[in-house]
Amino acid sequence: MGLLFLALSLVVGISAAAHGQASPPTNPSSTPYRSVRCPAPANPSSLYFECVGQPFAYGEETLTKDWAGFRTELSGLGITPTASYTTELMGNTSGGQSRGFTYSGTLQASIFWDLHKLLGIPGLSFEVGGAWSTGKNLSADYIGNSFTVQSAYTAPDNGTNNLTLGEMYLRQRLFNNSLVIAAGRLAPGSTFAIMPVLYNYVNAAINPGLFVLGINDATFAFYPPGAEWGAQAIYHITPRLEVAAGVFNTNLSPALGGKGGLNFAFQQGNRGALSVVQVNYLFNDAPGDTGLPGQYSFGGFYDSNKFSSLSNPSATKSGTYSIYGMFQQMVYREGGAGSQKGLTVWGEAALAPKSTVNTMPYFVGGGLSYQGPLSGRDNDIAAVGVIYGTFSRYIPRASAETVLEINYQITFNRWLSITPNVQYVIRPNGSSAIRNAFVLGTEVAINF
Repeated sequence: MGLLFLALSLVVGISAAAHGQASPPTNPSSTPYRSVRCPAPANPSSLYFECVGQPFAYGEETLTKDWAGFRTELSGLGITPTASYTTELMGNTSGGQSRGFTYSGTLQASIFWDLHKLLGIPGLSFEVGGAWSTGKNLSADYIGNSFTVQSAYTAPDNGTNNLTLGEMYLRQRLFNNSLVIAAGRLAPGSTFAIMPVLYNYVNAAINPGLFVLGINDATFAFYPPGAEWGAQAIYHITPRLEVAAGVFNTNLSPALGGKGGLNFAFQQGNRGALSVVQVNYLFNDAPGDTGLPGQYSFGGFYDSNKFSSLSNPSATKSGTYSIYGMFQQMVYREGGAGSQKGLTVWGEAALAPKSTVNTMPYFVGGGLSYQGPLSGRDNDIAAVGVIYGTFSRYIPRASAETVLEINYQITFNRWLSITPNVQYVIRPNGSSAIRNAFVLGTEVAINF
């Protein structure tokens, strides 16, 4: 509790000292420079913490456009609402535990409020979000695998369709936006171990990032459904180099979306804290750069909580950690500087060597993503990816699981896309007793 109050005091106190700092632009009719890290500010389901509140063109990027001028009026008050809906219709055609078909969907919304005009503190803002998750989990109900094939399945820990309160925090930009700090209800997976190219996939273990970190430690939460008390900061050392760090509570229930996101308790048998550090190098990503852009990230976390032992279920172990690295790099571009058309390669790896408490100690993945593969379809994206994770030697009869995904995103405009996809699951849950599964499906995504 004291740590959070200290962080909140730091946010407000430093912001008052930085009273003369200019606020970021909020003109809703303009489309500003977009870095590798902030490609889609109108979509709250694929928006990094540092990109929240970035202006976007309502008429181009949303179905509902300017709400007859109401969005512009809200912008004048510093308020930016966003909403999106993602649904995935998927079926297991062969293999797995049984054949079957499921629907899953998530309606997600957020409100960003620039508090400069209200409180006279430049750079201070408030963010709150929520989500309504519906449907069923094809992986759990029919396949029996660990790498969930539907990223739109985000039901909380009770497994029912539910409305959940999401991230809710104060954020402060300082030193000409070089430093961004926040405190409140946060999800580590909105800032750490994610990359923009991974949003081109449907499998939840790829999109939006290293979900294996959450498999090994559920308090490394992704929203939806989970958020927990914490504080974090990102410092841009140069336009290309940034370092991020955060400390979070380790209460498992909020991390899994318990009580509809309304479980605000700090301790329910948990102890310690989850500490995360990540360094990002944004290659050819500064304004004026003409080379092929990329992102290279290295990080790790340490959780000082106690964990059940996989080797002795009646015992507990203190602490666990993971280290990871990931990259995306455009290697071929059609058109001149600034064009998004072309081929991007990506790769990722995570290591959690304490196999007595970590379900999946080793994980690797990689793939290719090509924007504009067909003539006249400049915004379509063809993608292929493969992920592989080995299970702890203390889990009986479990070796490794592999998933291959191939998809084609048909982009009708900047607010609507449909993505037919194929996934092949090899040794679901690492078990030779479950046949390989062949999955077909389609994702529909809409920005409101």
